[in-house]
Amino acid sequence: MCASKRQSWAENRGFGRRTLLLAGLTGALFFGARPAHADSSEDLVRRADRVLRGKSSAGVLRMDIKTKSFSRSYKIVTWDDSSGATDKTLVKILGPTSWRGFATLKVGSQLKLYDPKTNHIQSVGHSLLGDSWMGSHFSNDDLVKETQLAVHYTIKLLDKREGKNELGDTVTLHRLELSPKPTAPVVWGRIVYELWEKGDTVMPVRSDYYRKAEDTKPARSMRMSSVKQMGGRLVPSVLEVTVASKPGERTRITYEKLRFDVKIPASKFTEQALR
Repeated sequence: MCASKRQSWAENRGFGRRTLLLAGLTGALFFGARPAHADSSEDLVRRADRVLRGKSSAGVLRMDIKTKSFSRSYKIVTWDDSSGATDKTLVKILGPTSWRGFATLKVGSQLKLYDPKTNHIQSVGHSLLGDSWMGSHFSNDDLVKETQLAVHYTIKLLDKREGKNELGDTVTLHRLELSPKPTAPVVWGRIVYELWEKGDTVMPVRSDYYRKAEDTKPARSMRMSSVKQMGGRLVPSVLEVTVASKPGERTRITYEKLRFDVKIPASKFTEQALR
């Protein structure tokens, strides 16, 4: 994407380069049969990374953004289908009125953004995955989930111990270090990832993102909390991101509705549906 087009898109209500896909955040807890290597660090991270991803899902969520210069909330609807060979996602903003109709479509590795003000569809390259969305502290990659932690990172166990989760249950707590593989197209130089495990359930708790492997303080953090049943499954219903360079600011996603393993027609993931 050329610079002039990107600037034009951003100027057009700030949607362009900050647009993201949300469907990666709507999905099912991964409750499949527990494989023989379920206690490996890679498997735990893979399962935790899929807590908010599933074969298919549909959801409604609220995003609340708080910065020094503004506070804003969006209501968003999402559809996600990972049941076939190609992952597909459609995200549409329901409100407020001034933002209604902005949408993002992901089919495989192709990302497209729709601006209803100009009736324009724009393709987005991978270089924008690390950009923020709609002025929030979430990145495109957070929500698109283009990066798969267990695929793109080498995982090392830092700590494992018994403890309590937020529900008061006794669980096994894991703290892991994720280092990018040499050819992985990822944004972060290192991630410290925390999750808990109980029986067949694996739940992400916190991710700290470091720009460089040698950095001692994270550039940003994401906390997953308010675990509860939604759509018949146990999920973290609140995700909050804070950025070290912007103290006092945060973006919070709260899931209001989630449905899992829903049948979504292929026509939902087309440019016609995007508009």
